[in-house]
Amino acid sequence: MASGSASGPVFAQGVSPSQAANPEYHVLFKRMYADPKNLNVTFQFADVAVKAGDYEAAIGALERVLFFNPNLPRVRLQLGVLYFKLGSYRMARSYLEQAQGSAGSPADVQSEAAQFIAEIDRRLNPQKWGVFAHTGLRYQSNANAGPSGLLVRSLGQDAVINNQFAKQPDWNWFALFGASYTYDIEGSGVSLEAGLVGYYAKQFKLSQFDLGLIELQAGPRFALPSIPGGSIKPYVIGVAASLDSALYFTAPGAGLSMRFSLGDFARVEPFIEIRDRTFRDSMAFPTAAQQSGTLTTVGVAAEGAAFGPARWFGRATFDRNRTDEGVFDFNGYERWSVDVGFPVAFSMPWGDSTRQVVVTPTAGLSRAEYDSANIAVDPDTVRHDREWRVGMLFDVQIYERYGLRTQLQYARNHSNLPNFDFSNFSVTFGPTARF
Repeated sequence: MASGSASGPVFAQGVSPSQAANPEYHVLFKRMYADPKNLNVTFQFADVAVKAGDYEAAIGALERVLFFNPNLPRVRLQLGVLYFKLGSYRMARSYLEQAQGSAGSPADVQSEAAQFIAEIDRRLNPQKWGVFAHTGLRYQSNANAGPSGLLVRSLGQDAVINNQFAKQPDWNWFALFGASYTYDIEGSGVSLEAGLVGYYAKQFKLSQFDLGLIELQAGPRFALPSIPGGSIKPYVIGVAASLDSALYFTAPGAGLSMRFSLGDFARVEPFIEIRDRTFRDSMAFPTAAQQSGTLTTVGVAAEGAAFGPARWFGRATFDRNRTDEGVFDFNGYERWSVDVGFPVAFSMPWGDSTRQVVVTPTAGLSRAEYDSANIAVDPDTVRHDREWRVGMLFDVQIYERYGLRTQLQYARNHSNLPNFDFSNFSVTFGPTARF
């Protein structure tokens, strides 16, 4: 039986060259056309059509099935899903409601239909909210990013590091919060979007690294009808961070992004962002202000289907950080970064029901080239860093929108200066909530 997505109800008038290149599609199409009452052939054709991405043909085939046998709630559910995926929400709702109300409709059909109807209501509502919250505990083997060895460079000479600055393990309690809001201005192709992210971590021992951060992005999104899934969005940025319970930096800025689709394979969003960062000195970090300057980021984010239940996401960026004062150029850098992940979702038996589980392996690489040598470290050596990281993320649904997340990550930074050569293994776990 067919499964997948769809739109127009018209049965295929003919076979396109790409479809004709699929022998099974071509043979089943001819058999179904010659013997329209053979429902098994029709189901086979609908299934092949969905896999080929010809949702309109699948819809036509399944609607023909209902003509001969209208009491098939699973077929009505399939039609609702197909119309949903093609964005024909009114037709989708009609079939989904019929699937729910059909005599003898199985419980799983009613449950899936209800989920799609709720999503249709959400998408048709001009105002859309999304909230994610995560809290818990985190362990790090190197919470202060201390160097791997005891020997470092100081004023161009080898020196033994003070124990205060050597790597130290620690636990923290953390809270992460994210919220998004979208308002669609009906008939205009314009929507207003805002996103807020907040994070706070309280260390158990190394209180000087208690970190808080909040970032707001907001701006209008303009649809680009000539580009599949196309839109462009200018936006403003506001960032503030605290360290050791003192204001660490503020960073007002602006950005511009463009979004488009490459069929079912990927949704791509290139962007550019500029932040004017002002750092502030504190008792724990008396030279923080030397980092003040402009951070420019150019990058691209993308996500899409991989194979089977697996998906993929990725992000590649180039950062250019310039300090306000040339004497502190040793804090300026150019950095390239690439991160990818492959979430795989599946269902796990849980008593009399099932729960969703998502396992996501991740990997990343970064390369940073600094602008000048730091005299206090080594006047003859300009810093170069290479970092790689791997991880695994486990999300388990516990009840409806509540779950449990566990993350493992190992990061290794290779630097030509021993002061910045370090590794860190971290474990994070705690409950999540999505609304």
